[in-house]
Amino acid sequence: MPNAPQDARRKRIEDAAFDLLKENGFRSTSMLQIAKRASASNQTLYGMYPNKQALFRDIIERNGQAVREMLTQHMDDTAAPLETLEKLGPLLLAYVAGDRAVVMNRAAVADADDTGILGIAIEEVGRGIVFPLIAGLMQHITDTGKLNFDLGPQEAAQTYVNLLFGETQIRQARGAEAPLTKGEAAIKAARAFTLFCRLYAA
Repeated sequence: MPNAPQDARRKRIEDAAFDLLKENGFRSTSMLQIAKRASASNQTLYGMYPNKQALFRDIIERNGQAVREMLTQHMDDTAAPLETLEKLGPLLLAYVAGDRAVVMNRAAVADADDTGILGIAIEEVGRGIVFPLIAGLMQHITDTGKLNFDLGPQEAAQTYVNLLFGETQIRQARGAEAPLTKGEAAIKAARAFTLFCRLYAA
């Protein structure tokens, strides 16, 4: 059963953690700072998360679930899967290359030499939640006969992801590229969709 006070407290803690992460970076953000910013006791915070890696992993996993719900809602119309793919591009970019994603990716890079937990969590969300949805959509596109995926829907999904994201995440994590604006994401997604359709034209 939902627990409104507990959910509100968890959201307050996670919002405070993200704000501090954005301001100070991963290494300079402590559980004590998070507790103070969220107006929570250390006992409450440690009762929910054993360490800051677990806290940020939970944020990543919750974001992944939210993305899955968002994508699933937009993928209900399997009668027009190609049009659905075109609409999904900007949404996917907003998730992987927007402000919050960039901050979390940089945190994962900072944690790579310590525990690697955040990087693993981001990979699990991408490969375990987002990618299967894209691959399923590719299967629906195959069924319409509008595109010809000679190596199958899984390979087509990987090609689309490569065209859509390119090196954006890596460049952003290194600080060489800023988070994408809504307009930039729309342009980048439109280009990826056009190239993808040309590549697999039936």
